[in-house]
Amino acid sequence: MDIQSFEKLIKSKNLTKPVSIFSGPEDFLKQKTFNLIAKSFIPEEEQSDNIKKVVCNGKELPELVNLIYSFSFNPSPRLFYIQDLDEVTVKQRKEFLEKLKNGGVPFSTILVFTVKDNKVATEISNSFKQQSEKIDFWAPFANKLNDWIRKETAELGSEIAFDAADQLIELAGSDLALLHQELSKLALAKPGSKITLDDVNKSVSYVKQDTAFDFLDAFGKRQTSKALRILEVLNNRGEAVQKIWFMLIKQIREYRIFHALCKDRPDVFNPILEQLRKYKLYAEKSDFKSNQEKKNILSEIQNIAEEIPEPLANLANLKYQNKIKSLYMALNFSLLELTSFWPKMIELDSKLKSGTPEPLASIQTFVADILLAR
Repeated sequence: MDIQSFEKLIKSKNLTKPVSIFSGPEDFLKQKTFNLIAKSFIPEEEQSDNIKKVVCNGKELPELVNLIYSFSFNPSPRLFYIQDLDEVTVKQRKEFLEKLKNGGVPFSTILVFTVKDNKVATEISNSFKQQSEKIDFWAPFANKLNDWIRKETAELGSEIAFDAADQLIELAGSDLALLHQELSKLALAKPGSKITLDDVNKSVSYVKQDTAFDFLDAFGKRQTSKALRILEVLNNRGEAVQKIWFMLIKQIREYRIFHALCKDRPDVFNPILEQLRKYKLYAEKSDFKSNQEKKNILSEIQNIAEEIPEPLANLANLKYQNKIKSLYMALNFSLLELTSFWPKMIELDSKLKSGTPEPLASIQTFVADILLAR
């Protein structure tokens, strides 16, 4: 089940299944959804007694079983938040689930499990069968993050301008917990009012952590050392470098398609190229005049794109400003260059999919070879 459908069930107090399994990597959304369950089903004065949160390490599981089967004098349901069950040993997990399966879920009890491993999520679901619901929690895609920010702002009782949401992403990155924290401060400062670009620039400090998008940005700008450093940081943080690789080859493909379109249809794309060359002059500047110039150039590109056959405009990603903002980086590569390392990219992609023993080193070598070659 998706998050939106599950939230509707919670808000309508129609959770017919006593076991919810929160699967996937996005911890902030899991916690937010759990808070919604607590708020919807348990009065505030009973929450201290009826809500139990447990982070699993194996040793506390026998005691947790006893706690689940204990009694409460409060009329509201008892709510258990059982986190990281995929971190305990297989033996401990199976014994714990077997006891709950045999004993059954007590009346007026809600169990919420959080795991990152999808196989463990399925294992828990199989233990409770029809009594369970599995919900997948993933962060919004990059092109949907602005929409997510505006939705969250509305829930906080305010409104945020589109360009202000974009700037918040630029300053705070894509970490949802951090974005929500900054949004809460902005909404508190302007209750019921519209949060503007100026509000974001004045109130939000530069708190951004390195993300996969920073790596792609460094690659596009041919900043070799920075790209390799960020890749190392992301790997050490536990992010799957194979996923980052998929994002990289998608970006390289977009660069190649754009150059191929420019070569095949110069009559159509020369005006776009001219504007992107202008944009490149201001891309790294953030003063008022430069920002205005960038806005004017992006607007002009979108106007030109309206006259281009729609299939070509879509192929070149000329419909969305966020895409156009990064398209100027394609000018840092030539079509000949992009074509020449294509076989090497396909070869590495095959190795990564077949389980190469050192994926980080392989991707770093590829990145260095490409960015240092001229």
